[in-house]
Amino acid sequence: MDTDAGFAERLLEVVDSGRRTATYKLALLLALTDLCALRSDGNGRAPTELATRDIAEQVTALYWPQVAPFRIDGSHETVELRQITNRRSTIIDSIRSFRTEAARTGATSLWTARRQLPSVYETVIDRVERTLAEQPLPRLQTVGTSETVFPFIYDLGIGWGPGQNFTIERLRSHGPRGPVIRLLPGAGDELVRLSPLVRPLIELHWTRMVAHLSRVGTAEEDLRHHLFGSPRIAPSKMLRDGLRDLQSNRCFYCDDRLVGATEVDHFIPRVRCANDAVENLVLADRGCNGDKSDLLAAPSFVAEWAGRNRGQTANLAMIAEMSGTESDVRGTMAVARSIYRHLPPGGSPMWQGRRLVVRSDPRLALAHMG
Repeated sequence: MDTDAGFAERLLEVVDSGRRTATYKLALLLALTDLCALRSDGNGRAPTELATRDIAEQVTALYWPQVAPFRIDGSHETVELRQITNRRSTIIDSIRSFRTEAARTGATSLWTARRQLPSVYETVIDRVERTLAEQPLPRLQTVGTSETVFPFIYDLGIGWGPGQNFTIERLRSHGPRGPVIRLLPGAGDELVRLSPLVRPLIELHWTRMVAHLSRVGTAEEDLRHHLFGSPRIAPSKMLRDGLRDLQSNRCFYCDDRLVGATEVDHFIPRVRCANDAVENLVLADRGCNGDKSDLLAAPSFVAEWAGRNRGQTANLAMIAEMSGTESDVRGTMAVARSIYRHLPPGGSPMWQGRRLVVRSDPRLALAHMG
């Protein structure tokens, strides 16, 4: 497809639509964007197709933190946030029930809940997958109030559309991961390239819709952090201590000894992809973390980070196991390759250290990732 402003215009039309009755389309769009990075090939190119099961799992991961009770600012009152104009929501109700059941076992992260209650998890994904196939997948690419589909991201082929009954048996007839949606040429790469521009806009619209539906009169940024997580995560002591030991009690970036306030940083910023896997986390002092912010790291840091993920695979997996954090080295490195591959080939601003931003060739960073 022609990867010009036309794609961005259609994408913004989906995000800015004022006729939305649920956050489902926004969740689907973010899930597709993240999967295009997570499933990229060894050269950082986005996949050509995605399975409905994979999409359902990514949507579930997006909603998992959002179904937790939200504490009203300045009070002890909590509310269950609404994501749809109807009273009931198959996706939200299923994920919320799963989170409640998992909490009884002590699981707070989706990664831990999935391991402790695998059969319950699979049932939830069945419901999410079926709902996505019947509703937002056929409707995401419609324009206005029309039911006519104008494909610009993916082609569903025949047998899709409003009124279709997607039973689990029908979905599984296509294979264990369900049917696939075929991405139009160049669409997946455009989603990755436009992610740092479109993701904040999606989160803003999503936050405002939830605030309106839930009648939450609170600081918008507080609600946004509840829904999508703060870019500065609040790690468990086990995660922090594990990273501290792995880094010999030194800041990952400046190599100074860690004293006082330390922070866990997303090496690939969350504005690029919401990847909380342990392989994407490093321990840094507050000064380095704040100065790096949402910038991509320069090739020298990429070399050290990629080398750590290759050489400390077992230790990182152990930290994840002990702290209840997700571990996904393959997906993390795929995201990194995809992000750096879609930077301008002539060079892009990258963070080289405190108060030092340089223009670096992304190919230098890619060379360190293998």
